[in-house]
Amino acid sequence: MFLNTLASEWIKLRTTKSFWWTSALFIFFSVGMAALMGAFSEDQPLLANGAAVGVYMFGFIVIAVQAVMVVTTEYRHRYQSVTYLATPKRWMVAVAKLLLYLVLGMLLTLVTVALCYLVAGWLAPSEATVAYEPFSSEEGRRLLWAYPVMAGLMIIFSQGIALLLRQTAGAVTLVLMWYLALEGVIAMLPKVGDKIRNYGPFENLNAFVSNFEIQDVPWGVIGSGVYFAVWAVVIWVAGVILLQKRDA
Repeated sequence: MFLNTLASEWIKLRTTKSFWWTSALFIFFSVGMAALMGAFSEDQPLLANGAAVGVYMFGFIVIAVQAVMVVTTEYRHRYQSVTYLATPKRWMVAVAKLLLYLVLGMLLTLVTVALCYLVAGWLAPSEATVAYEPFSSEEGRRLLWAYPVMAGLMIIFSQGIALLLRQTAGAVTLVLMWYLALEGVIAMLPKVGDKIRNYGPFENLNAFVSNFEIQDVPWGVIGSGVYFAVWAVVIWVAGVILLQKRDA
């Protein structure tokens, strides 16, 4: 039964125009930024993180929006009741949506990072690429797995928020405000702001992806990734529990 549910979710996703448009935007902005970084890198050497900066700046925003829409589109068009009639075990629907988009989102991220490396290298002047070896350097190889892992963690977090709110605009707004601004605003609180920020989920996710240790927390880089993963899983599980208890 789960395989049938997974197949039905794939049919719904691939026949949704917004999925293809947003995926195209993910690639366009990420690779476009890589092209700019390569073409205008005359005064400084091109680095792997510079080539993939568009994925970090724009791509993960698209990933978060897509992850939310995988859950909330049904509520927007009011056919969630049909889905749950076909699959009475609602948790199974949530798991299918999560697994499906985890695979797609992480694969999309991996392919796009590789494209960014190639495009930036092609367009950069020769003097900027003397030491540019993104597929063999330690930093370049790390981004090839760290960025897809970040995408996967953001998908779990975003779908958890979507399950809790069941409304596209509200869920997207909350996820993006939290990701882009909330923890920075908290850091401005007198005396305690910086301490609270150090325990923010996205502060730790960014530390994990950027490979730096946050001061005054009892874990390192990998611990920061695990910390965010715990936040994401707890929110997702809470969303599934509410999914089971609420009316369709």
